[in-house]
Amino acid sequence: MNELQLSDDLTTIETEIKSYQNIAGQSIFEIGRRLKHVKENDLAHGEFGKWLENVGLDKYQASRFIKVADEEPKLRSGATLGLKALYQISTIPEEQREEKHKTSTGEMKTPYEMTNKEREEFKRQLKQRDEEKSQLESQLEQAQRSESIARKQLEDAEDKEPEVVERYMEPEDYQEIKESNKQLKKYLDEVSNHNKKLNSDIEKLKSERSETDEKSQKYDELNKAINNMNTKLNEGQQRLKAQKEIYDLVKGSEKVIREVAPLCYLAFSKDIINNDYARKPIEKIISDLSDMASRLQKQINQGDVIDV
Repeated sequence: MNELQLSDDLTTIETEIKSYQNIAGQSIFEIGRRLKHVKENDLAHGEFGKWLENVGLDKYQASRFIKVADEEPKLRSGATLGLKALYQISTIPEEQREEKHKTSTGEMKTPYEMTNKEREEFKRQLKQRDEEKSQLESQLEQAQRSESIARKQLEDAEDKEPEVVERYMEPEDYQEIKESNKQLKKYLDEVSNHNKKLNSDIEKLKSERSETDEKSQKYDELNKAINNMNTKLNEGQQRLKAQKEIYDLVKGSEKVIREVAPLCYLAFSKDIINNDYARKPIEKIISDLSDMASRLQKQINQGDVIDV
């Protein structure tokens, strides 16, 4: 049996190797195309998995061949690669396949130039980046909902003017509260503008994925900005809640004043002054109101808690 005679010319040998490489790569596409044809047209009559045994394949391998065949026009640059490499590349976003990316060794390579291990690491980085982006978008959406709720509460508080009743003076701190509301509204407008900037930054980050092996500093800045914004929104909502409670208490106090006011006129009657059974309850009310006023004034001046 005569052995195959090989050329001693390196250029010829290189040409022959490249030719066989192209044949090997093209074979993967052709195998996948035929497997897809058999499966889609049910040529094995519902027994595709069993039929694969005839060609020495299982469903897992067949699905990889078919995936690569579907991506053939976009994988021509990898026609000399093996099935595993081509399948890895087919699962990488198309816009990332021709760009160079930094590997764990610091080299800049396209997915076609990477080793199988480098490609798997690159895919993990892409997945992690997508998950982080999704989390930030979710947090931004939640922050926008919080802003909307706070803005609605502010509008309701501004629309609800204190009830004006006869012989009732406007609380001394009412104008201060209105001014506080105005400042809070200004703050919410600033938060809204900041939200728009965050949204713009996220849209910009969607197109920036060339340095996927490094933690994105912009994501960290976004995360920090969102957390700060949520904190400020929560503080604003607490202030709105406290203001609403003040309005409700002031309104309740007005009712008490209106109900007690007639005592000021009845107390002039001799029938009341000379009647212990009538005078003592009135003195008890006077004492309770004086005590409450004293404790309220003390709490306002010193910040002490009122023990009701």
